[in-house]
Amino acid sequence: MTLNIAAQESPALSATELHAAATVVEGSTVIELSEAHLDRIRRGGVTAVNHTVTRPYADTVTALREVNQCRRWIDAHADRALLATSVADIERAKAEGKEAVILGPQDTEMIGVDLDLLGTFYDLGVRILQLTYQRQNLLGAGCGESVDPGLTHKGRIFVEAMNEIGIVVDVSHCGQRTGLDAMEVSSTPVVVTHSFCDAISPHIRAKDDAFLRTLGQQGGVIGITTLSGFLYYPDEPTRRPDLTRFVEHLSHVVEVAGIDHVAIATDYDETLTEAMRAEQLKDKEFKSLLGDWKWEERRAIGMDDAADFPNFTEALLAGGFSPADVTKVLGGNWLRVFGEAWSPAGPVGAS
Repeated sequence: MTLNIAAQESPALSATELHAAATVVEGSTVIELSEAHLDRIRRGGVTAVNHTVTRPYADTVTALREVNQCRRWIDAHADRALLATSVADIERAKAEGKEAVILGPQDTEMIGVDLDLLGTFYDLGVRILQLTYQRQNLLGAGCGESVDPGLTHKGRIFVEAMNEIGIVVDVSHCGQRTGLDAMEVSSTPVVVTHSFCDAISPHIRAKDDAFLRTLGQQGGVIGITTLSGFLYYPDEPTRRPDLTRFVEHLSHVVEVAGIDHVAIATDYDETLTEAMRAEQLKDKEFKSLLGDWKWEERRAIGMDDAADFPNFTEALLAGGFSPADVTKVLGGNWLRVFGEAWSPAGPVGAS
């Protein structure tokens, strides 16, 4: 696995040069299947994105249709994008100036506990899979539940099967006990593709220090989001956060878990419209989850869309991070975890 050693060892590089040399990975987003998306990604210097390819709570048929739609879009834009099922694919995308799209659903309800279906989604390209989305399912509890009994028996079998076939275990929206159980069971690093620090911005979607410490010990990575509702200031709840606030969250993870265990994940949904957002805010539960931010303030200052990714590099350097550490945060840490998890022992059920 290549982590751009030149970028790590050359403190003389400018922020622009460092960003261009690094393999930049967006840890979690919902991409708009459009030319505009490809243009934003190129301007932002992003090589790979973890795309929430199926909507949460989708049934099996809907999920298969959504995977197919994305696959066909990638095929139709083969000159600018490719499906990433290995670290080698991401490296090839970097070399060729393309976008590597990683398929990463944020739910398993379309699979249930059917390991044959798990294998089918793997064959279709899924390489990251979140165990639960907010609510309880057959595998474990989501962070929106008042009680979290942890992974179920079937959930433990499912995680072991994910390890065996080569899919990254994501616990971003899982309850704390379920996430910790997943780390205990998994033989490969578990990830929190998109979250933030409960110690700084308390929230049901945040991860506390005990969780972050265990994540680091297990070898995992957490991607820090840049949604205003998550990076909020408890003492100034109406103050819109900026990338300095993002660096504060990221620095806290470094203090608790170490530099090898933190990365970037905006958690932006490019398909969301202002009208859709207004409709969502009519739901009290949703409003309490993301806050009542104005449409133009829903994202942190300095990160309006993927074209602004170079601002991360500047903010990290300004925050005192070395060029080598910036390279890890931009994508190196994701590549390490992917490399460890995407090397399956063999087909599910093989002896």
